[in-house]
This record gives sequence, structure tokens and C-alpha cells, in this order.
Amino acid sequence: MKNYLVAALLLLSFNVLGATHEVKLLTSGADGQTMVMSPGVLKIAAGDEVVFVPADPSHNVESMSIPQNAESFLSPMGKEFTYKFTENGVYLYKCTPHFIMGMIGVIQVGSPDNLKKVEKDWEAVSQSVAMNKERVTNYLKQVK
Repeated sequence: MKNYLVAALLLLSFNVLGATHEVKLLTSGADGQTMVMSPGVLKIAAGDEVVFVPADPSHNVESMSIPQNAESFLSPMGKEFTYKFTENGVYLYKCTPHFIMGMIGVIQVGSPDNLKKVEKDWEAVSQSVAMNKERVTNYLKQVK
């Protein structure tokens, strides 16, 4: 009986802690694309953490469009950064210096309740992006 209690507590603690995911900030991806988040679209659960790993000192992450009650984030340049996603919704984020090159990613946490707002926000800033606009549009089409 004691072993079952310990096993149950361990399972509960994993659910409370959430999972950890990794997003690589790459100057050049394996498929030849430049200035990419890998993966470009990540679907996770509330309470999960994402570790953003820059390939070199020129990359960082900064939130652009996030759920209403979520906290914005901005990582230091070239440093690994961990963020815990606690609010459901769609998070659109960028590499600040490479935003113009379309270095943008999407994270979906649970249900995409704010998708229309994120799409509207993307439409408003997309004119500032010189390259890879279609990449972000395709990412947003993957959100369901």
C-alpha cells in the first residue's frame, strides 16, 4: 500500500511540474532556411517550460503578441533562457535583431483562445518584416 501511495505522489508531482521543451534559435536550419526558431510551432500545456537555446550570441527571444493575462518576456542576447507558460493561448515571439528577417515563432498553450488577436497583431507588424513572411502565416495556420 505504501508503494502505491509513493507512486501516486510521484505521478502527481510530474503533472504539477509540467514538461520542459526546447526551442533552438538558429542562424541556419537543417533544411537550409535562415533565421529560424526550431521548432517554429510548438504545442504545449499550461505549466510547461520552454528553454530557448541561441545558436550564437546574436539571438534572443521577445514576446510580441500573448494572451491577456500572460507576462511578456525578453531574454538577454546570446543567453539560454527558460520561460514557464502558465496561461492558455497563442504566443507570437521574435528574435529582436532578426525580426526583419522573419525570425519569429509560435507557441500554442492549450486552447488558442486569442488566435484572432494574434493574427490581427501579426497583420499589423508584418509590413516590417522583409523576409519569410509566409513562414509566420503558415505557422499560424497550424494553430488549432
